[in-house]
Amino acid sequence: MSELNKAAENSAAAIADYYNNNTRLFLGLGGSGDVAAIHRAIWAPGVTNKAEAFNYLNVCVANALQPCLQLTEGSQAQLLDLGCGVGGTSTWLAQALDANVTGITISSEQQKLATERAARIGLDNQVRFLQGDFAAMPDLETSDAAYAIESFVHASDAGDFFSMAARLVKPGGRLVICDDFLSPQINAREKADADAWIRRFQRGWHLNNLVTADQAVAAASEQGFDVLESHDLSAHTRSFHPLLLLLVSQVTRLPLPWSYWNNLGGGTALQICLRQSWTQYRVLVWQRRQ
Repeated sequence: MSELNKAAENSAAAIADYYNNNTRLFLGLGGSGDVAAIHRAIWAPGVTNKAEAFNYLNVCVANALQPCLQLTEGSQAQLLDLGCGVGGTSTWLAQALDANVTGITISSEQQKLATERAARIGLDNQVRFLQGDFAAMPDLETSDAAYAIESFVHASDAGDFFSMAARLVKPGGRLVICDDFLSPQINAREKADADAWIRRFQRGWHLNNLVTADQAVAAASEQGFDVLESHDLSAHTRSFHPLLLLLVSQVTRLPLPWSYWNNLGGGTALQICLRQSWTQYRVLVWQRRQ
């Protein structure tokens, strides 16, 4: 584990508290509306409104998983959502791919909200949500495919995450990760500044496992996953106006005792890291070896 990751190491209980305390604020202030997304909005070419921007990653995951879902007539794919939030992606994929989805969240609050939402929209027969963490997963059958949207970074170790995924994804099945990664090279003159902002991002968002995409690919390969695709979506994320970003990044240095205040500080640090190309936002697709 790198020095950066050691500095940001968080217990499962701390991460659960972070989401229990902040999830309703994420939904209320994040602007995803009926999409029920806590993940990033992606303003890629062709995206014209906020709903499409929040659904962009859902579409990416569906397109990546579809080729491995070769099922007999009348059967349904079994998908695993590793870090499901309040279930927005789980329910979207259940409908888009006519799949059964099991969502795992470390947060009791998210599990409650996701279960209520699935019942409200009539999908509780296709989607279920369980509380658990990557180091102590519930007892599950293997799935045809799995995906993790902005949850891989909470895993205590990349190798352990892919080992867990290898136990739960069938041979020939796929795994998709949409998340933040360290840039492979940071200018030596910027390293001190970069490390400080990256640590602030990790502390604010309770991240344990911030690695480069190449390091993730290598760790996955050791557990039997071959990388198929890797896309950098950093340019399609949006941030505050530079002046507002500067102001918020300085104001959030104040040590106020609010969980969401720490999240805001981490988020502004992330925006600075992306602007400076110290981190990247990527989608990676793997297939488990037969």
